[in-house]
Amino acid sequence: MKNKSPGVMWLLFALALVLLMPSNQSLWIDEGFTLPYAQDSSFANFVSRLQSEEGSESLMPLGMLSSWAGAKIFGQSELGLRAVSALWAVVAVLLLWRTGVLIGLAWLPALLACHPFLWYYASEVRPYAMVIAMGSGLLYAFVAILSPDGKTNRGFYALLLFGPLLCATYVLGVVPFAVVVGVAALALFQRRWKPRAREILAFVLSGGALIALGLYDASAVSRGADINWEGPWKTGLGSLLFSGYELLGFMGFGPGRIELRQSAIEHGIVGSLRSLAHPAAVGLVVLALLYIVILLRFWKRFRSDQSTADRLVPVTGFVIAVTMGIVFVVCLTVGSVFWGRRLASVLPFVVLAAGIAANAPRRIGQRPLNVLPLFLGATLLTSSLLVRFNPHHSRDDYRGAARIARTAVQEGKTVWWAGDQVVGEYYNVVFCGADPADQRACVVRTNNRDKRGLEHLPEPDVILISKPELFDTSGAVRSYIDEHRFQLKSHLMAFQVFEAP
Repeated sequence: MKNKSPGVMWLLFALALVLLMPSNQSLWIDEGFTLPYAQDSSFANFVSRLQSEEGSESLMPLGMLSSWAGAKIFGQSELGLRAVSALWAVVAVLLLWRTGVLIGLAWLPALLACHPFLWYYASEVRPYAMVIAMGSGLLYAFVAILSPDGKTNRGFYALLLFGPLLCATYVLGVVPFAVVVGVAALALFQRRWKPRAREILAFVLSGGALIALGLYDASAVSRGADINWEGPWKTGLGSLLFSGYELLGFMGFGPGRIELRQSAIEHGIVGSLRSLAHPAAVGLVVLALLYIVILLRFWKRFRSDQSTADRLVPVTGFVIAVTMGIVFVVCLTVGSVFWGRRLASVLPFVVLAAGIAANAPRRIGQRPLNVLPLFLGATLLTSSLLVRFNPHHSRDDYRGAARIARTAVQEGKTVWWAGDQVVGEYYNVVFCGADPADQRACVVRTNNRDKRGLEHLPEPDVILISKPELFDTSGAVRSYIDEHRFQLKSHLMAFQVFEAP
């Protein structure tokens, strides 16, 4: 009983942290892609939308279904919409706990719960927390199959369950699933493992589900659905470095996403690196030094006295590296930006590798307390708390922008809006129809109109503009602001508010 208690305490600690993850911050543009699915009134409407979808959401069917079901249970407030992501974070923690128990690291779920990548996506109306949960199940299967302690069959069933679920949650989940299947198949072949009738039946059922999913994805791609969205970003060294920055937990110590985004757009990779220089950046140095110490310490131990868990690190690193490489090539090929969220499924693998490397097997005469995992967890948790509570890491403030737009319309003013329509409508902004010149008490959309397109619109009293590289690509609205000497009245996160002189 004494050996199990610490593991349970770490699990309870991790679950307590999950309660802090979801927020009621304003929804932002990425969440706007999921929002229509969550708002569908019936399952039939949901299916109809999914079948006609031409964006990447159609390649995330289980993720969209989760958001639809979550909205029916928890409601459509910001917190209610994000609650389902927090539930998937709970699933991820529980599955990583089971993995940790297999290798004698029952505190592993606490390390995951301290990671800012999980904190960020457990508070977002997107499927990435669910992807992390399915990735945790895939990791459990991976470790169980490679374990020498007779857990092969259990791992085999887990692989056949969580692999297809991961692929159905996010199409790029097929990459880590295929890599893990390859590693597992090699291990089973070397072990001369022979499946029984029940394992063969499970394999056939899982294979059938994958075939059906493959046919669905092929149908979605044939009607134009893909992950091909790049905007102002290019897949290259910068996006690769940023993905590592996210997966290793540095994001809370760096600038907010809006600031980092703007620096990258204006100055490229060098500008992004310059933006890292600010007071919280001491955490970047501390965490980087921790990783260096952990790596050197593990390398020394690995060369002289490997434990069973230690031998998992190279093969786990192989899964991470191959997955990252394949996804990077896929993004380059289809012209899609390579972000850390593309690799959400390997976050549990990163946590496992870091946890094993930081751990030190106890020996006679050594102190019983292994401080490196505690230091790593505390540093990651600090990064997470900054991501969650520091205003610099807030999402686009559509709630505040909508409030300004509605107030201006009530005062009889004409408002131009260069921003996301779906999220604006969520916050009760009433947009004008196709011909706004003859309409009143509504907000005029100017998204990506050219100069000639603006000439036919009613003259504005207030202009709200967000992320011009997305919503004013021609620069026409910004030129109008300069030519008519509009004055900047206020800044909101990712928004600027201008008024006529």
